[in-house]
Amino acid sequence: QRKIYLVEFCLMRGAIWFRTDLRIDDNPALFNALNNCEEVVGIYIFSHLQWNAHNESNVKLEFLIKNLILLEQSLSKLNIPLIVKNTESFDSLPKDLCSFAVSNKVGQIFWNNEFGVNESKRDLISCSMLEKENVKTSRFDDQVIYEPGYLKTGQGKPFSVFTPFKRRWIENFEMDFLDINYTHPVKKPINIESDLSKIEFVRTHSVNMDLWPAGESAARERLSNFLTTKADSYSESRNSPILDGTSRISPYLALGILSPRRCILEGLQLNNYEFTSGNKGICKWIDEIVWREFYRNIMHCFPRVSKNRPFQVHTENLEWRHAESELQAFYSGNTGFPIVDAGIRQMLTEGWMHNRLRMVVAMFFTKNMLHDWRLGEKFFMENLIDGDFASNNGGWQWSASTGTDAAPYFRIFNPITQSQNFDPEGKFIKNFIPELDMLSSKDIHLPTTDLFTSLSYPSPILDLKSSRLRAIEVFKENNATRDA
Repeated sequence: QRKIYLVEFCLMRGAIWFRTDLRIDDNPALFNALNNCEEVVGIYIFSHLQWNAHNESNVKLEFLIKNLILLEQSLSKLNIPLIVKNTESFDSLPKDLCSFAVSNKVGQIFWNNEFGVNESKRDLISCSMLEKENVKTSRFDDQVIYEPGYLKTGQGKPFSVFTPFKRRWIENFEMDFLDINYTHPVKKPINIESDLSKIEFVRTHSVNMDLWPAGESAARERLSNFLTTKADSYSESRNSPILDGTSRISPYLALGILSPRRCILEGLQLNNYEFTSGNKGICKWIDEIVWREFYRNIMHCFPRVSKNRPFQVHTENLEWRHAESELQAFYSGNTGFPIVDAGIRQMLTEGWMHNRLRMVVAMFFTKNMLHDWRLGEKFFMENLIDGDFASNNGGWQWSASTGTDAAPYFRIFNPITQSQNFDPEGKFIKNFIPELDMLSSKDIHLPTTDLFTSLSYPSPILDLKSSRLRAIEVFKENNATRDA
């Protein structure tokens, strides 16, 4: 639903409450604060307890801090100080926000919406408490083109399958949705000292942060480089981890350093404003941006997915296995299946995993290992620099056949075939598993038994054929129970 970003002009001091929108460009909350208040202050409220409760990673926290530092510098050019505060949790945040507003004589607070259950509850309580203090609130949508829940099926229900959602998304689309909001300095600077040291950080990860330069300029440069040098071949190259044919902008989207609307606009401009024709690579890449919006709709319209529950309710009774030795082998990238282990080791060393491998790894975990998808979902969030609950949850539930648009339970990726198809020469595997560097392209996808004796690489933790049949039987029995 198109929202007109106009609010009543306020002569009093305004505040922008930054969350997952750490940018100046295309930030409707910031735009409206600047255009409707003479004085503006920014605030970011952090909670270590909430960060950990949501399984956010240590590498993402470092990335957050680096981007807050650069955001503070950008805001200072607009005469806006950025204040950072600690709070215990989402439960204590509304009170702390109110105290900040009252003590700093803030008359109106602007923010961009988030759609998780905890976030929505936090915002509703914040609105109520601020209203009692006579502080106005103005809320906007920056992560989606359409307000979650606005697009519905012919029966008036929320979409639960991507393809018809995307079709309706395009049918309703108007070009003025992509009007980007440009900013200007406020008239009156505020003399309030910024303090980013409020967020304590102890590095526990081993990711090379040079892979992920912070800031809006770096994000825009990465976007431009992708669209001008890689997008043409994206539909073909995106499945090959060794080609590096993806945009790698997901960490910037996860923290809102780059807006989805900016991505769509830049892509469409290079494709004559076509969604379904023209450059196949750009069309496919925009699809991926729409997937993010789809999963935010799911998170909003079906709150159970934010409560550690499957989208497909009948799968709550699936009998998952739990083998601690297998879990530890998986978590360390030592399952004995090279493409799976290479994907996990990429995540542990880069804080990021190629999307094709995310599907391969997740399906191996939930089907061949037959372990609860929630454990895998948590493991990813704890290690990804681009951890995004809606997309991560959606991807894991798709792989586990418990989610929306789910893969049929009997369709199980064979990691050996996936490896042969998408890393035929084993170059990606060798990048992350040097133990296999001497193997041929024929042997590297699944080292033979006789080779294991001479390698410092573990034997497979399971048999693919029997584990596949085991998963099919468990899912079949669960479906039979549902239909009985």
